[in-house]
Amino acid sequence: MSNLHRRLRKLEAKMTDHSGLASHSAAWFAHWNERYDRFLTTRDAEAIQGIPLAYVDAILAEDRNVEQTQ
Repeated sequence: MSNLHRRLRKLEAKMTDHSGLASHSAAWFAHWNERYDRFLTTRDAEAIQGIPLAYVDAILAEDRNVEQTQ
């Protein structure tokens, strides 16, 4: 059982970022949206420290989709 537990922890580590949330989940987007909004309002660079590239890519893709529908 300990081998399975160790392998599961490795898998979880690969699937999460330093926020501890699974990438592309609703909670993950909510977390990074809040941090990005905080950066925009306060200009505190620490708010977006460690922002995952996957979040930036998702935001850019969403923006492209909005532009295409207009």
